[in-house]
Amino acid sequence: MGRRLLLRTGSSLAAAGLALAAGPPARAADTVDVPVANGTFAQPVAPDNGTAAGHTDWSPENNGVVFGKALAQHPSGYQAASLNWNGAALALRTRLWGVKAGSHITLSWDDSPGVDRRCTSAQLKDGQTYNVSLIAPGNPPDPQITTRGTDTVGTASWTTGRTFGFDAPEDNPMVSFDSAEQRDSRSCGPLITNVTARQTPAPVDQKVRKEQLPAPKAYKGNEPLEPGIAVDDCEGAAANCVFTVDKGSSYQYYGQTRIIGEVYLNCSRNAVVDDRRIEVTEPPYDNLTQYYALKGTPLTPNRSDISQSRPNLAAQAAAGFSAAGGNPAAVSTGNPLTWSRTSTKGINPTIQPGEVSWIEVQPARERVTGSFSNARNKYRLDAIFDVPATSLPDRYFQRTGPLTDVELQRCGSARPTAGTPDNGAGPDKRLLAVDAPPAGVATRTVPLNP
Repeated sequence: MGRRLLLRTGSSLAAAGLALAAGPPARAADTVDVPVANGTFAQPVAPDNGTAAGHTDWSPENNGVVFGKALAQHPSGYQAASLNWNGAALALRTRLWGVKAGSHITLSWDDSPGVDRRCTSAQLKDGQTYNVSLIAPGNPPDPQITTRGTDTVGTASWTTGRTFGFDAPEDNPMVSFDSAEQRDSRSCGPLITNVTARQTPAPVDQKVRKEQLPAPKAYKGNEPLEPGIAVDDCEGAAANCVFTVDKGSSYQYYGQTRIIGEVYLNCSRNAVVDDRRIEVTEPPYDNLTQYYALKGTPLTPNRSDISQSRPNLAAQAAAGFSAAGGNPAAVSTGNPLTWSRTSTKGINPTIQPGEVSWIEVQPARERVTGSFSNARNKYRLDAIFDVPATSLPDRYFQRTGPLTDVELQRCGSARPTAGTPDNGAGPDKRLLAVDAPPAGVATRTVPLNP
């Protein structure tokens, strides 16, 4: 990876720009917060006037230190991370989870020159420099930022509300703060804290086919992980992972209409009522099953139903779906996550003379986007499920139309088998003794299964 600049409901039966600015740019009203893990460097907890090694949830996690509240001297009492320590210039990286490619992001943070007692006035008076960048394909130059200067060693000089705007080139983009301080004492470097982000989400693409969902993505900490490892981890025990629904990327919709059952041609001279029972099955789709199929190792025992092939993972997804629907206890709910559904209905559409009729269904479905997380090993798995909707009914349609020329010919054709009793045949082959048909009126058949 290179470095890139930051920059009708109801069931029926009927017919990369860049911006570095003092404040965030004006955006649409749907701008929302993006969680930044440990954005105030509250973990690990350092002594008030001391330091603690590492930066929880940032990469590399075990390099450098955080400064305690009193030592950092932030006006809001936050701990802070130093971008220089132990003779090295550091780079601190984190991902903006839940951000989708194309979303506009405004990253915000506070900075100060170093407060380490080993700093010199020369290092501090003109401020200290660092880069803020986006880790993504490509290698454009990094923007460089300079803190305020200070004349007093050990005294912070915080600048609050620095911002950087960019359009996310990928899901869960990674941002990096890199020290540019290369002067004599490399343990004297700029401090950062209060890292926050807001996004104007990209529009959800509702044209993505359920049969070809985007590939799943997995991470260990901030680093990419082979998705199968995370799948196996979640499946390992019933409570291994917690599934969180991304409500902004999830939605209900009506699928493509399709014919169910037989097509009925009424070749008679009277209206006909077609009493029948129809059965409709809606299967599940998900990008995990599709991922394994594309790898050539389809899931078993059922390569199309994740609730059978990976029952623990499916149960975790169902619990997270219920929680997102306002049921945090994930117990009995009127809107459960339904992996597949078979519906049987009795119907009796009327077909008029000279008409062809059939039944169509337009299934109600739900696209559920979210992530599995395991706090123990810091695994994250982004997944998509496309399942029958429980809170939205399917639509049924009776479709009718005039007979085509071929169908008219079929209606006017003779019975296909010579031995079939025919009232137009000799008296020995008739079913019933009936009068001859009126002169000039052709005999017609009534095919029930054309």
